[in-house]
Amino acid sequence: MVPCGFSRAPFLPKEVEMASRPAPVPRPDEAAKQLALADLSGELLALMRPGGEVVDANSAWMELLDFEPGMGVDPLRHRLHEDDRLAFEEARRTVLQGGDVHNQVVRFLAPDGRWLELEWSCRLLADHGLLAIRGRDVTEQRQLAREHDRRARHLEQVNDELREFAYVASHDLSEPLRMVTSYLDLVRRRYDEQLDDTGREFIHFAVDGAHRMRALIDDLLRYSRIGGALPDHAPVDLDALLRTVCQDLEETIGEAGATIEAAPLGTVVGDATMLGQLLQNLLVNAVKFRTAERAPHVTLGARRTGGTLVLEVSDNGIGIDAAQLERIFQVFTRLHSRDEYDGTGIGLSICRRICERHGGTITARSVPGEGTTFVVTLRDEAVSA
Repeated sequence: MVPCGFSRAPFLPKEVEMASRPAPVPRPDEAAKQLALADLSGELLALMRPGGEVVDANSAWMELLDFEPGMGVDPLRHRLHEDDRLAFEEARRTVLQGGDVHNQVVRFLAPDGRWLELEWSCRLLADHGLLAIRGRDVTEQRQLAREHDRRARHLEQVNDELREFAYVASHDLSEPLRMVTSYLDLVRRRYDEQLDDTGREFIHFAVDGAHRMRALIDDLLRYSRIGGALPDHAPVDLDALLRTVCQDLEETIGEAGATIEAAPLGTVVGDATMLGQLLQNLLVNAVKFRTAERAPHVTLGARRTGGTLVLEVSDNGIGIDAAQLERIFQVFTRLHSRDEYDGTGIGLSICRRICERHGGTITARSVPGEGTTFVVTLRDEAVSA
């Protein structure tokens, strides 16, 4: 048991006066009430002379430590874990020199043979020549904390291994796939006249499959990189970033006859590359899932609420059934066949991961046949003043 101290005095002045006498004296009613209340708290409370003799203690102290007033400190010292005895003596010297010791944890051998972890605080009551000690049993709490830390480390290790596997597998698949695609293109160009319509169709299917596999590998690489990389924290001009993204998507936007309308978005603190990927995926999604009846129209707006940036990206596309609004952010989720809309089913998963890496969220609301709005929030710390 290391002496550690009260942040509040657990005994009345009258108790201290009584405890300083050579022999225990019955407590007055008021002091007894105070100790009864202290017992309900579950804390261990005691008064000890500098030499180590416990002159008064509450029932929690006596029951847990099997230690009663009048006993010296040596039996307690012997039940301390040997690795904690030096800390006990240093803390004791600190208190005797007028200092306080707060929330120091030591291991203590209980009467039933268990090692308890006890958190102690101690203060010298100089006017009375006594040490006021308060403690509590934190064994279960610290065991749970260690188990939580162990599981967190294990989970992080598993996640690291999965990210590494995804990266290595995707990287190793890229080269042979590139070779397959190149040779298929070569066969199509060199032997096109010798192939009949069925042969050309077979080559087309093979090339199309290779291109889809390439897109899937690229998305897997992006997904694994975002999960493992720590995002930068620098001011990002979202308006300038959006202009850059629109320039990169100029061909896609033009072919769809889409229009992009954006209100001022402002500046956030974050990773420009990741946030650019977020905007690009949302715009591509908005343009891709369009109806035949109208040209795509995408609007972007932002507002700040209590220091949180809320970014909304709305389209006038086909919309999403309400039952699917949460599922669309899961990896490899596709709501439509490839004949209707191409894609890997990873784009929105990447968006969610980017938001999470920035301490934010992404959700969607939609009216089937009218359009969808994606709502991105960034936590307070990510928003510039």
